[in-house]
Amino acid sequence: MIIFLGLTGCETVPVSDKPGSDSQVDYQRVDELEQAGLYAEAAELLMEKANSIADPMATTAKLRAARLYVYAGMIDQAENIVQSLLGPKISPEIALRIKLIQARIFLYQEQPQQALELLDAGTVNNIEVLATLHELRARAYLALGNYLESARERVLLESYLSDPDRIAFNRGEIWESLRYLTSTDLSQLQLPGPPDVLSGWLELVLISKTAMRSSQQFNTAIANWRENYPQHPAASQVLDKLLAYHEITKNRDRLALILPLTGKLSKPAAAIRDGFLAAHYQSPNDEQEIQIRIYDSTRDDRSIQQIYQLAVSEGAEFVIGPLSKEKVAELANMSQLIVPVLTLNQSDEQFYSHPNLYQFGLNPEDEARQVAERTSAEGLTQALSITPSGDWGTRLATAFRQRFEELGGTVLEQTEYEFSGNDFSAPLKRMLNIDESSSRFNRLRNTLPTELHFIPRRRQDVDFVFMAAFPRQARLIVPQLRFHHAADVPVYTTSNAYSSQQTEQQNRDMNGVMMCDSHWVLATDEQADPLRKQLKELWPQEMALYSSLFALGMDAYNLPVQLRWLEQNPDEYYEGITGRLSLNSRKQLQRTLKWGKFSDGKLELIDDRVKQKNMTF
Repeated sequence: MIIFLGLTGCETVPVSDKPGSDSQVDYQRVDELEQAGLYAEAAELLMEKANSIADPMATTAKLRAARLYVYAGMIDQAENIVQSLLGPKISPEIALRIKLIQARIFLYQEQPQQALELLDAGTVNNIEVLATLHELRARAYLALGNYLESARERVLLESYLSDPDRIAFNRGEIWESLRYLTSTDLSQLQLPGPPDVLSGWLELVLISKTAMRSSQQFNTAIANWRENYPQHPAASQVLDKLLAYHEITKNRDRLALILPLTGKLSKPAAAIRDGFLAAHYQSPNDEQEIQIRIYDSTRDDRSIQQIYQLAVSEGAEFVIGPLSKEKVAELANMSQLIVPVLTLNQSDEQFYSHPNLYQFGLNPEDEARQVAERTSAEGLTQALSITPSGDWGTRLATAFRQRFEELGGTVLEQTEYEFSGNDFSAPLKRMLNIDESSSRFNRLRNTLPTELHFIPRRRQDVDFVFMAAFPRQARLIVPQLRFHHAADVPVYTTSNAYSSQQTEQQNRDMNGVMMCDSHWVLATDEQADPLRKQLKELWPQEMALYSSLFALGMDAYNLPVQLRWLEQNPDEYYEGITGRLSLNSRKQLQRTLKWGKFSDGKLELIDDRVKQKNMTF
């Protein structure tokens, strides 16, 4: 179990390139523009003044302008300033400040190794310059996936900080960096020798991952940690949050699980049930006495309201289920829900008035929205959308479009295809404007007397394609996109496009496609939770078909106590098997997923952190 401790703070903005004072430059106005996010305007104001004042103030103003240009994504302007300042007579401190600008540029361009090669403190004694240096080194290591070194740099950084908000933010970043490490990694990284600050962080993160679900184990571990690290910086900020979390989530309830164990949904429901029970049986011994009753929502003629009332009358203190959208809507229409309910699907209707109704499920619309968020964060602004005709495709197309447009993107063309088809040339040609290219050729051929040679040309204003499809359709659409001259256009899709039952040879047509899903699905056996391997051995066929539903059942078991914490702390999340789970204002659990990419017919987990165009540091 992993939790986010809600450590927030403004991003560290170093001031090492700000002068003490200079009446010729309106630094108050520059500060206002920077704080408002108007980085280009602030940089231009600085450059206007820098050209009319003497050194060293001119150089200081130019360095700050270069940093602001990086924030604005105007890399050429920043590099021009750097080139103008380089020379044999610059001081060591100015030379280092120039390196800091160059390192920022490398980080923006996703070249963290090159950034690290520039970031050497040397003999500089300026506190703010050193703070900036360690901040940038921490970010470079994080981008390289070296979470331990990133945390180590931030431990060093704290000694140069005095502002409480910057200290709080830095500690939150230490915690987040180390949370990327597995329990095994953390155990192996326990540092030899006397306890120090970094080893204290490592041990506390390990406790959060291994001891949270057993009160006895947790209390013992925390008591030992306090004894070993009495003055540790995490004691006041992180530990208090950890203790509060444990207090809210330590008590378990008598659980009722409502699933359609007969009928057409019986096999998916069985996978959810088995995942639910697997999570129960791997829990600590002091959870083994939890009472679980399972009810079949398709048995007899009982309505879902009657099954719910039966479960409550038999002692249930928390109800999990039902599974179908229709039964979720039916249950939500009850005038009163005496005990809390966590549904295993999300209804299309809006039921916000029930204080005891929480909605959870593997919602494909969430995945479509994450495609929009990922592509937007990567700076892609022009999209094409291709989805199957019918309700499912319309819902995904709408979810993607709405979120992408909220983030400032444009869907240039939204095209539908027939689900049962094999030849998708017609919708693809419409989407890529190849039909228009052919029409122009035909008009010219009918007008001109000479013979013309023609190569169709697709539209050139597209950054990527959003594709909603199931495996068969996806393996047909992607090569047909390439055939129609769109081989260089990135394709993003949802988890529905992948099946672990397909061979590498079958999936070669998907090479290059980006897809979001949970770590549970995307990870190799070496990277995955050991329980996944055990379940594959027990139920190989079922896991091949319903792996995500086993994960849904596991999260459904753990979520009842997490919901109270998530509701009281809306900025936090629970690190679930199906993804990183947060609760929105409508009491719907939203999943944040990992990303995979097809390569040589294999779907490989990739780094899910993307470049932020507005990063300021």
